[in-house]
Amino acid sequence: MALLCGGLVAPGASAGGPLVRPAQVTSSAVLDEAEGRATPVPPVRLGGVATRSEGCSPAALAAAAESAEPVGAEYGAEHVGAKAVSCAVVTERGTPSAARDGALASARAAGPTARDYLEPPDWCFDHAFDGWWGTRTEMCSIADGLVNLWLYQNGVPVRLLGQAQWLEINFAYTSADLDTWAHQIRVEKYWGTAAGNGAATVSGFSTCGGECKQDTDTGLRPGNFATDVANDGEAYNTSTSSELGEVGLAEGQWEYWLTYAGFPPTNSLYVDLPTVRCDNAIGDNENNSGDPAFAVAAAGAGCVFLGILPVMVYSKTGFYPTLATHIEAAQQSGLPGAYPNGAVLNRITNATDKASNGRTACPAGWARPQGRSCDEYPFRSTKQGASTQTPKGTARTFAPPNTAWCHMDTAWGVPTGVTGPTGWSSCMIDATDNRNGGAALGAFYSSKRVLDGDPYLVWIQP
Repeated sequence: MALLCGGLVAPGASAGGPLVRPAQVTSSAVLDEAEGRATPVPPVRLGGVATRSEGCSPAALAAAAESAEPVGAEYGAEHVGAKAVSCAVVTERGTPSAARDGALASARAAGPTARDYLEPPDWCFDHAFDGWWGTRTEMCSIADGLVNLWLYQNGVPVRLLGQAQWLEINFAYTSADLDTWAHQIRVEKYWGTAAGNGAATVSGFSTCGGECKQDTDTGLRPGNFATDVANDGEAYNTSTSSELGEVGLAEGQWEYWLTYAGFPPTNSLYVDLPTVRCDNAIGDNENNSGDPAFAVAAAGAGCVFLGILPVMVYSKTGFYPTLATHIEAAQQSGLPGAYPNGAVLNRITNATDKASNGRTACPAGWARPQGRSCDEYPFRSTKQGASTQTPKGTARTFAPPNTAWCHMDTAWGVPTGVTGPTGWSSCMIDATDNRNGGAALGAFYSSKRVLDGDPYLVWIQP
């Protein structure tokens, strides 16, 4: 597959179609979000903060000195025969400075420079120097790099000849309806002193491990490690798990290094992208979240960042208000699935189990009022549904005067006032809300690649 940017297909394009950047704030799967009726799910932090590379450790400097050429008298007669060595380190935290803050602001405002380089979203810069942040289809990390240029003599570094710092900006993205993903990297120097401002280059390449193959690796362009020069690289990868029913994991990596004139190359720096999961395992969703059942067509192949928990969004002022209101009441009574800190729901795809959940929570013998249908929570398409949950709980419902949206016949004997994390809630809600809200849940399963057993949460907004 290939990337599409500015109407141009990136190098390495294949006949399978372009990979386009996923929309961050809208989704055709969730109409409440698409119409601006609900707030999009914000990015979350994934993984810890760590310093990458031991290239500046005493042992690494000693190893670098062994392969370096000896210098002459340019650093003084007392240093003839010493070794000029370089080392580099990248940390997500780094050292705050006015120069770094200015470089970050410039990078945010500059936009794309390479033809097929996409500008990272604003939230990427909002979470700079704090590890990986992302959504189900976008991932970003901004780190701080430092290179030291040393004169090494008699087994120890004896003179710091210069330093330089740079921003390392990573932005990766995929699509829930294509089996392709991409990882962009930018290396841009923002400060240097003495030899750190000398002539230098940056070089690098990308690899793809696991169940994937690399389509294109542009390297770092233009390769000039100089102040305010953005060196951009793009790698495009395709899953090798695209056959019907397959699921595969992939790990991408960028490796790069600096080379100063008169110094051997620095140690390599590695950027490991969070795990990408691609699958072609979503078929007819048969979501059955409401009554009547609703199903959508097979979704085809797609990829997501596995470490990001998917979140379904409903708004009480959106397209399915009575459905959203019922879910909120059920969650507030203690049932699982509430965003952001509730116990997760787990999707199930077994048709028999889903039907059993539906029959338990919404028996066929209950007469549906005019224009209403039976809704249950947790959804019948979850492990926590009325029949498949463990441990087993009991039914609950909600009654007037504060619940005009829940039309339950007292003759059915469903108790009110029940609380706790087990059991289920049943209500007769607007039939259109129920049907269309169930369709949105089925589309959510597809658009977020929620497979059998996968966890997720439900966010009810005003």
